[in-house]
Amino acid sequence: MDSHSSKYIYDTLKGDIENNLYSFGSALPSERTLAEKYFVSRTTVRNAIEQLVHDGLLYKIQGKGTYVSMPKLHATNSVTSTRKYLKDHHLKPSTKIITSGIRNAGYKYSNIFNISESDQLFFVYRQRLCNKIPYSVEYTFLPFAYVPNAQSYNFAKESLYDCFNDNNIIVDHTVQTIDLVKIFKPQSDILQQPDGSASFKRVNTVYDIHNRVVEYTLSYSLADKFKFVFD
Repeated sequence: MDSHSSKYIYDTLKGDIENNLYSFGSALPSERTLAEKYFVSRTTVRNAIEQLVHDGLLYKIQGKGTYVSMPKLHATNSVTSTRKYLKDHHLKPSTKIITSGIRNAGYKYSNIFNISESDQLFFVYRQRLCNKIPYSVEYTFLPFAYVPNAQSYNFAKESLYDCFNDNNIIVDHTVQTIDLVKIFKPQSDILQQPDGSASFKRVNTVYDIHNRVVEYTLSYSLADKFKFVFD
């Protein structure tokens, strides 16, 4: 391959990114620096960078430079799997609690959980981050009667399934739906994206071995950060 072509520069930079020579969030060297390094014109470098931006490997910040994008997350049925994927790729997952508490089920959730409208639910809203950059927001609801100690857990660090295990809840299966939607406030603010950005809307309804709905979670995940994998 011609070492002076945009394709060569593209393949070289892509390989450097995939091999973590340029890590997520780091700035790419300037066009001038790269042009001098590879003995090519700045136009050749610019064309290669534009293609990498188009492919989602790089992103630009006006007036600041070009940066390495977060790799697409392989989301499965489990947040644990996503966290493992991040750690395996030397990325740092974290969780921020937006709010949590107790509320009445009301009409919508009484039908989801097959309980009375006046029955209580524990709820927790969480922001998921990778290297301190948000990629997902989750709204989780649990029947309080099933998890009366839920408020004692720090769900920024502890799993819902720790709570389930402590309350002798055995998960049997999950029903999941996924839609591609546009997000607006407050989700767009939480995910630090402009209104109208593309997002995967995912609804998880979790059943235990007694066929009770024990968890309902609605989440919005940035479409340019996720690739869903189903087994």
